[in-house]
Amino acid sequence: MAALPEHEPDDSERRVAPRTRTLKRAKVIFNGGFSTFDCIVRNISATGALLTIDDAAHLPKEFQIRIGEERDERPARLVYRRAMFAGIRFLDVEPGPEAGDQRPLPPQTTARQPESQAAQAPAGGIRKITPETLPAALTRLFAWS
Repeated sequence: MAALPEHEPDDSERRVAPRTRTLKRAKVIFNGGFSTFDCIVRNISATGALLTIDDAAHLPKEFQIRIGEERDERPARLVYRRAMFAGIRFLDVEPGPEAGDQRPLPPQTTARQPESQAAQAPAGGIRKITPETLPAALTRLFAWS
């Protein structure tokens, strides 16, 4: 099994809190405590964790998780699922200085978008994406055109 990279290849780290590598047993609890299954926590932070779970196991959108020998269960939400890996976010975390700066990142410009358009983005950092057609010089190079 190949090791997972700590950062994206282009150094675009999206986590708000740094993760610490670990290898702990955990139990996912859902359906009012009537359904459980075991998993392994690969890395953990103040705001979330990476789990290794069975491919066939159904992971609900929201659940409780008990990590290691702790008796307390923490509420969690599924952020993503890729085969046997699942990224989760803890729902009991309040935004604060220990969790990092949780303000949205400023929008990034692309090669096709001039800098003047990026400056016109709303203050919240959310921009509407409008589809554009590809130039004819590009579309005739592809077989699907």
